[in-house]
Amino acid sequence: MSILQELRGRPPLIVCITNDVVKDLTANGLLAMGASPIMSGEKSEAAALMQAADGLLINIGTADEGKKELMFEMAEAANKNNVPLVLDPVGYPASDFRKNLVDELLEKYDVALVKGNKSEMMALAGLESTSRGVDSTETSDALEIAEAAFERLNIPVLVTGEADALVTRTRRYTLHNGHEFQGRITGSECLLGAVILAFTSRSEAFNTGVLDAVSYYNLCAESAASESAGPAAFRMNFIDALHLNEDTLLADKDIRNHE
Repeated sequence: MSILQELRGRPPLIVCITNDVVKDLTANGLLAMGASPIMSGEKSEAAALMQAADGLLINIGTADEGKKELMFEMAEAANKNNVPLVLDPVGYPASDFRKNLVDELLEKYDVALVKGNKSEMMALAGLESTSRGVDSTETSDALEIAEAAFERLNIPVLVTGEADALVTRTRRYTLHNGHEFQGRITGSECLLGAVILAFTSRSEAFNTGVLDAVSYYNLCAESAASESAGPAAFRMNFIDALHLNEDTLLADKDIRNHE
């Protein structure tokens, strides 16, 4: 059975503690693809949700002190129930609050994958970054940044950009699909973290699940962009593409394994 057949036949439950700006796209993108999202804002339900969840996304894009407590409760419950956690350190270099929140999450809890743009991951790696917001303006090589971040964190990392880079304990990859319209709509990279959790929950191997998720996501973006005059149409067509495409799309994936 293909990964998407497995996912759609047994929809994974993905709990998303995420950026207020992107909840609509995240929920609709997961639903369109065949997964089941929950957008939780209540820390008292952490134990119950993590007994049923297949993945937990923590995205700090619009975090505050109240959401910080929610994130900690969910992360703790996820670890207790062996639920994979993907951390998206949105805007990590922008403020001490964001830095301290992410650093504390990484220190206290087991994280399956950290994903972010070049600026965010450069800062996490301890490298100099010129970014002050959530958008990446760095020109550094994604693979070099991913390698530096992995060396510092010892956690699998995904760096997104024109080319994406995945570094795990055993492998180094770059991925070369995608379209510039992804950077022209709010939340496209935020949704990716949830899509990765959906794929890895139904994949036999973590690395394979991440690679298939990112490739499928970016190939859907290419497909949607080919039918879109601009970003607004692309957003609608992208959600449709996540729903309409099958595993056969992955035949066009461009992944390079760096030994």
